[in-house]
Amino acid sequence: MADDPADNDETRAPLKPWASLRYRDYNFLFLLSLFATTAQQMRLTQNLYQVYELSGSAFLLGLTGLAQGVPIFALGLFGGTLADFLDRKKILLITIFGNLLVAITLGILTVTEVIQVWHILAGTALTSALNIVLNPTRMALISHLVPRSHLTNAVALNSSVSQGSHFIGPMLGGLSLAWMSTGNAYLFNALFYLPAAVAIVLLRAPAIATMVREKFTSASFLGGIKFLLSEPIIVTLVLLDFIVVGFGYYRPLLPIFAKDILFVGPAGFGMLSSAPAIGGVIGTVTLLTIGDVKSKGLLALWSFLAYATALGIFAVSTSFTLSLVLLSTLGLANSLQAIMRQTSFHLLTPDHVRGRAFSVFNMFSQGANSAGATEVGLMAALLGAPGSLLFGCAVGAVLTLGCWVTELRNRAT
Repeated sequence: MADDPADNDETRAPLKPWASLRYRDYNFLFLLSLFATTAQQMRLTQNLYQVYELSGSAFLLGLTGLAQGVPIFALGLFGGTLADFLDRKKILLITIFGNLLVAITLGILTVTEVIQVWHILAGTALTSALNIVLNPTRMALISHLVPRSHLTNAVALNSSVSQGSHFIGPMLGGLSLAWMSTGNAYLFNALFYLPAAVAIVLLRAPAIATMVREKFTSASFLGGIKFLLSEPIIVTLVLLDFIVVGFGYYRPLLPIFAKDILFVGPAGFGMLSSAPAIGGVIGTVTLLTIGDVKSKGLLALWSFLAYATALGIFAVSTSFTLSLVLLSTLGLANSLQAIMRQTSFHLLTPDHVRGRAFSVFNMFSQGANSAGATEVGLMAALLGAPGSLLFGCAVGAVLTLGCWVTELRNRAT
């Protein structure tokens, strides 16, 4: 196993799908990402189901998304600034243990039968605040752990971790709710942060003194925004993701589909929540196998259009099997466009602004989910869950077709 990425930049031949795992410290980042994101997705699944179980309200499901989104937009730039100016390894440890404490607290509140919806909303907001620091810090380290020739491969592998955790996490979240009490399910969730913490301790992250950094000023908060605005193709991709995925964010409504439309209970809810990740893994592994894609912009546009189409069909489906297939298609489409965005982002962003740039990236990417959760919850209260997703389908399809005539169609980053 290679130790120093700087000494291993000689590879010109096509890389094997798992090439970046040759590097010791990337392996620990890989494990950190796997356990941390799995735990995040597991608890989000538990949160959504418990909110609907306690309240039976689509509106409160939407507020769960709002609780997640407010910290993202309010503190996102601050989180990226921390990643650029403080010790990234210490930041990772603090945020991981913060997530662990939230999971334990929700478990104790539930076991003692004093849990209320506002407790869940507060826990969601707090973990969102922690993760807007954790995620850009984690992503900013990738380019230090592998040589540049392996960067696209490392990004795709990291995406496979994300997709895998989006499958494993919701599945474990749903099964834990079916097999044990909700309080014990939260405590089970907390265990996943322990191996993540061990991976951080073993990870050899570059020290601040060895990295080129700008002097901190009040204008430093805007560094990520300034950089993104200088890259119009990235801006277009980020805005497409924010609107198409945001208006078509189906996940908060899955408890309604599971309980009231498909009649499949908590275990079926876990399967529905995990199905998109199966498609996501298929998309990611396909890209790892075929290597670089020439027409990245065109692939992204087709992916956004496929997302909108599958969303519309899922909205009117009453078949559990068909719904699983459609949700897998949504995951496939989303993973393809996400890898196109992230690869371009890594290749174009200098290190001294990478943390802040990733914060802006995450503000829109995660903000799409959070703002979308609020929007689909409100629309579901007015039009019903199927009507809400049909509206998102229409918005996504129209916007994607409108962008087909832009430079993005011919983009090859």
